[in-house]
Amino acid sequence: MPSSLEIIDISRPLQAGTACWPGDVPYSFQLGWKIVGGASVNVGSIQTSVHTATHCDSPFHYDDHGK
Repeated sequence: MPSSLEIIDISRPLQAGTACWPGDVPYSFQLGWKIVGGASVNVGSIQTSVHTATHCDSPFHYDDHGK
């Protein structure tokens, strides 16, 4: 009988003002294409440090050989 695995998502949302490590690049989102401006779709880009909100770089953050 397969066991069930409960996954608890502790991710913090990314939004303007989300805390990041001092001196790192803060989160920002910018729309490059906008339907309201005549584009067929909305296309956005984000810029941030991997230390913003929930780390995106673990285990590399603490291990040079981490994936």
